[in-house]
Formats: sequence, C-alpha cells, structure tokens
Amino acid sequence: MKKILFILVLVMPWLSSFGDEPSRITVNAGVLAPYTLDATISYEKPVGYGNAWALFGEAGNRWQTPICHMFWKKYYWDGGFEYKHRLVKYKNGSFRIFGGGYCGAYIHRVFFGCHVGFEYNYTFANNWQFSISQKNQFNFLNRVDTFRNGLMIGLKIPI
Repeated sequence: MKKILFILVLVMPWLSSFGDEPSRITVNAGVLAPYTLDATISYEKPVGYGNAWALFGEAGNRWQTPICHMFWKKYYWDGGFEYKHRLVKYKNGSFRIFGGGYCGAYIHRVFFGCHVGFEYNYTFANNWQFSISQKNQFNFLNRVDTFRNGLMIGLKIPI
C-alpha cells in the first residue's frame, strides 16, 4: 500500500503538468436500466490532446413498480476514477470513450465495479460544455444490481 501511495505522489504532479484546457467540475444526471435514476459529480483534469482523468462521486436509486412503494428503498452510492480518451475533435465539440473503476455501497452491501462508455461534449463560447454520455456499469460482489447501462446528460463548468 505504501508503494502505491508513493507512486501516486510521484505521478500526480506529472499528470497535472499537462493540459491545454481548464479543469472542470461536471454535473450529470440521467436514467439507467433497469429502473435507475443516477446523479454524478466529478472533477476532470485534462492531460493533453483532449484526454482527461476524472475523479467522481455518484448516487442513484433503483425503483420498482409501483413507484410509490419502493422508490427510496434501493439506493446506492459510489466513488472512483476514470480515464477519458478523445477519439474525434469537432469545431465546437469532441467525442470520447472512457473507462474506470469505482467502489461503493448498495443499500448496506459493499461492491466494486468498472464502467465503460462514450461521451459527446459541445463547447459554448464561455468555455462551458454540454455533455451527453452513454454509460455501462458492471458491479462485482453485488448479487442484486450487477449491471446498469443508460444515458446521462450534464454540464461541465471550467474552474
């Protein structure tokens, strides 16, 4: 564990020295299947050529029909990291693929997971970005909620 922390301390200043864009705070919300509302907030740090690292926190709720009986009973929260690789750059936007890992809790059960997906970002004149992402999540050690996928929309604010 000490070796991993030592490597992270050495690598983080190197990662932060790259970047042609400002760092951003991202707020996303969306619907994932099966029957899940999801909200994410993240810190995104560019590392050059449109690629970025992001640290995120996520919370969601899985409901069953009828909604009024089970809406706030199957919640989850998690946090993790992801790497975003730009595939295409447009005049005012970009298309990226991303992947990463996370850990969290579903009701009171701990789980680990990974996710992959893609996102399209449109940049406004004030350097804010509108984002649409498609997310696929795979959860381990969680027998109930093992796979989620869906669409998220959000706003990226430069800091």
